[in-house]
Amino acid sequence: MLETINTDISIIGAGIAGSAIARELSKYDLSITVIEQKNDIGLEGTTTNHALVCQGADSLTFRPGTLHAELNIKSIPLWPKLAEELNFKFRRIGGLWLIRDNSDFKKFQKMYSRAFKSSLDPKSPLLIPEGSFMPLKFLNKKELKNAEPEISDEFFGALYDPNLATVNPPEVAKAYAENAKANGTEFLFNTKINNIKRVSGKFELYSDKYIIKTGIVINASGIEADRIAELAKARDFSYVPFKGTIVEFDDELGKMINHETLILPRGTPHMQLISPTYDGKLRAGIYLEMTFRSNKEIKDYAIKHAINVSKTLYPGLPFENHILKSFTGFMAMTNPDTGWHDFVIGIPEFVPNWINVILGPAGVSASPMLGKKVVEILSKSGVRFEEKKNYQPSIRKEVIS
Repeated sequence: MLETINTDISIIGAGIAGSAIARELSKYDLSITVIEQKNDIGLEGTTTNHALVCQGADSLTFRPGTLHAELNIKSIPLWPKLAEELNFKFRRIGGLWLIRDNSDFKKFQKMYSRAFKSSLDPKSPLLIPEGSFMPLKFLNKKELKNAEPEISDEFFGALYDPNLATVNPPEVAKAYAENAKANGTEFLFNTKINNIKRVSGKFELYSDKYIIKTGIVINASGIEADRIAELAKARDFSYVPFKGTIVEFDDELGKMINHETLILPRGTPHMQLISPTYDGKLRAGIYLEMTFRSNKEIKDYAIKHAINVSKTLYPGLPFENHILKSFTGFMAMTNPDTGWHDFVIGIPEFVPNWINVILGPAGVSASPMLGKKVVEILSKSGVRFEEKKNYQPSIRKEVIS
C-alpha cells in the first residue's frame, strides 16, 4: 500500500534548480517536499558542466529582455554573500576572450561597450547592479603573455574580464538543500514520479512508494522536465537535449593556467575553452551534439576536441598525459534554431499552480535568483507567502537518502 504524504508545495528534481528553489521557499511558512528519482543531490546536469559562474562579460552576451539575462545579471551581486552564508568555495579566476584577428577585436569592442553602458546607464536592458562589476580591459600581446605565459603566440591580445568565477555545482546544490532541510523542507530520494492526477484542484503525484498530495508543483526535473510536464498535461514548452562532453585535467597542469581562456567558435557549434576549476584542476571542451538523452557514451572524437582546443590555446603543454577523466551531461536548449536560448520559468495557461522550470546553459550562475523568481510568479498568481520568524540562512542539516 502506498504511503500518503500531504504537502503545500512539491518540487520535482533535486538538482541545483530544485535545491535553490527549496532554499528560497523554506523562508516561508509552508510545507515543502522535494522529490528526486536519484539517491542524492545534483547527480545529473548539476554535476556535468564547466562549473563556471557568469559574473561579467559572459552575462552580457545573453539576449536583453530574456529570463536568461535577467536572472544571471541579478545573481551577480548575490554570489559572494551566498558563498559566505553557506560556506562553499567561490573562486574568482577571470576570463580571457582571445583575439585572433580584427573580426574578433570588433566583436569584443561591442561587448566592452555594452559592459561599460550596462554599468552606468539606469535605462540599460542589461543594467548591472552597482558595485558588483569590475571593468573589462583590453590586453595587448605582452600583457596577455604576462597573464598566461604558456598561451599561444598566435593571439595578439585579449579582452580581460576579471569577474568570472568558478564553483563546485554539486557542493552548491547540496548547500542549498541542506539549508532548506534545516529550515523544515523534506526530501524524498529514489522516488520517480510515474503518474499525476488532478483531484479537487490539487495534484496527486504517484511513485512506487508514495502518493504525494500537494497544492502546488514546481517541475525542476532538468532533462526529464518534458516527461513530467506531460504527465500533468502541463507542457507548454519545447527544447532540444544537447549532450556535452568535457575533459578534466589534473592539478599539475592546472598550475600552468590561471584564467578561463576561450576563442569564439567559427563554423562549429562546439565550445572552445579551457578553464580552472574551484580546486585547481582544468576543464576543457565542450563538444556538443544532439542525440537521445539515454546516450551517455563518451566518444573519442569528443575527447579529441577538448585536447585539440587545449593545444590550440596552449600548444606547449602536454594535455594528453594529464587527463583525469572525461564525462558527458545533457542540457536543455530552447530556440536552437535562432541561437537565443532562454530559460522557461512559468505557469502554463491551462494548468494553474504548476510551474515549469527549464534552465540549461548558465543555470548554475542564475541559481541565486531562481527561487526569488518562483516566489514572484506564485505571488502574482495569488499565493500568499508569510515569512518564518525563525528562518536561519546559514544553518545546514544533512540530507540523507
